[in-house]
Amino acid sequence: MTAAQNAAQNVAGGSSEKAAQKLVDVVCAPTGIDADAVAALCASYAQYEDLASDTFTGPGQIAKYFEEKYPEGTRVVCDRIAGDSISGGFTWHREDANGKEGLRGTTFVKFEDGKLVYAREGSEPILKPGEATEALLKAATANIEKEDKVPTYEKRSPKGAAQIADYLWNEAYPKGATPAVALELFAEDIRYEDFNYPKPFLGKAQVKDFVEAFDIPGIEFVPTELSKGDDACCFTWLVRVNGNDGPKGISFYGSDAEGKIDYIRDIPATTPAPLQQLAALVNPALRKF
Repeated sequence: MTAAQNAAQNVAGGSSEKAAQKLVDVVCAPTGIDADAVAALCASYAQYEDLASDTFTGPGQIAKYFEEKYPEGTRVVCDRIAGDSISGGFTWHREDANGKEGLRGTTFVKFEDGKLVYAREGSEPILKPGEATEALLKAATANIEKEDKVPTYEKRSPKGAAQIADYLWNEAYPKGATPAVALELFAEDIRYEDFNYPKPFLGKAQVKDFVEAFDIPGIEFVPTELSKGDDACCFTWLVRVNGNDGPKGISFYGSDAEGKIDYIRDIPATTPAPLQQLAALVNPALRKF
């Protein structure tokens, strides 16, 4: 077992209680991925959503997907794991036979009666359209005026990854909070990986500039599934642009010993192409800029 896998086990702390560990055990096995073992975890109606390709339903389709995407010799290494016995997720990266790191990603899972019923996998895009995405979001909402709303959320200081994520996305932001509220809950040495960008944002000053740039009228980030977890949590989301459903994605939050967020990984869907989706919102007829 690699050092990274040992680290993931240690973070889990009784990982057998974490639903995500069941998938980690077969996807991140040192000997490679066993597609049949993945299928055996799945309920008959399980859905596996790959944000880079499609959604696959049922053990047969899911096994075929794993066989084709992860040929013999493929290694996937778990970096960090989150959640409880019902739902959770893990961050990961690919490795070659020499241990060289490749594509990175995050997977969210949900189990019922011990069987996988839903998973969403997101991996980093090869091309990083960060600044272009920011510009396109602003173009798509150019006619929306920023309202001076009176905030109606309760000011609290939750601790731990899941409580902070739930507070920010289900309570504070929908009721008028600004990015300043989130920044108060972030650690000074936070590492923020948004895979639209080639490099992570390091430290609260860089993260402040980043999150404020995406405080755009008409843009709403809506969580759809949120796992539990004090030290880490994983959740899925979609973006609404002018009230219309836009790109989907997945996020992983980690927190430090003081209960503040010290790690974030955001991954947007890479198919359908997010830039094409945004173009459709700006110009539905032509779907281009």
